[in-house]
Amino acid sequence: MGDRPLHCSIKNPILLTVEDQKNAFHSGCKVIDVTFPNVSSPEVGEICFKNYYTAYVSIRVKFKAAPENGAESGEIKWKTCVRRMRLMPSPHKESGSQDYFAISKKQFSFDISNISAMRIILQQPSPVWKEFRIEDLRLYRSSEMLSKPPPLPAWLTEDSANSTKHKLEIYYDDPDSDDQEVEDMGIPNLESISSSLQELWGLSEEMAINQSKTEIGRYEVDGCYEVNLLAYT
Repeated sequence: MGDRPLHCSIKNPILLTVEDQKNAFHSGCKVIDVTFPNVSSPEVGEICFKNYYTAYVSIRVKFKAAPENGAESGEIKWKTCVRRMRLMPSPHKESGSQDYFAISKKQFSFDISNISAMRIILQQPSPVWKEFRIEDLRLYRSSEMLSKPPPLPAWLTEDSANSTKHKLEIYYDDPDSDDQEVEDMGIPNLESISSSLQELWGLSEEMAINQSKTEIGRYEVDGCYEVNLLAYT
C-alpha cells in the first residue's frame, strides 16, 4: 500500500499508419508500451496521467497464463483490461482535452498482477487536433495514492462524545452540580466570568473619570525645542 509510483520503462508513443507506395493513411491511433524490467511481480492498482487531446484510451496487459498439464509456464497472452474509455465527451470539442485522469481497479476488467508488459492505446478520430497524447503517466500498486491517517479509537470518539453530552445535560438540569467536574469538561464557570467582566467595567469607568481634561501645549512636550523641529514650524 505505498504511494510511490512503480519503477517502469515507458516508451515514446508510436503512431500507427497504413502505408502504401503512394499514400500514407493517418489512423488517429497511438501506442505506448510499458515494461517492468526491475520489478519481480508487477501489480498495478491505479494509472494516472494528464490528457492532451486524446479522445479514447484502451489498456492491454501481457502476462503468462497458468501452467497446464504439468508444464512449467503457460503461453504468453495479451488481455484487454480497459476498453475504449472515453476521455473527451466529444472528440471535436475542447472539453476534457487537458484534464487529469486516474483509472483505478473499478475500471479494470480484472486485477492486473504478475504482468510482463502493458500497452496503452490512444485514439483521436477527430481531424481537428494535429497532436494528441497523454502526459505525466504514473502507475501505482494501490488505488489509494495517499496514505490515510489511522482512525481514532472508539473510546476517544464515541465514548468521549457521549460522556460530554451526558455531563452537559446534568449541568443544565441541575446548575448546582459539581463545578470542578464542569471545569474538567473544559466549560468555564459562569460566575467567575461575570465577576471578571464587572471588575473590568469598573476599572474602565474609573479611568474615564480620572482622565485629565487639560490639553497639552504645543511646546510643553520634551524634545520639541530641537532646532530641526522648530525649522519646520
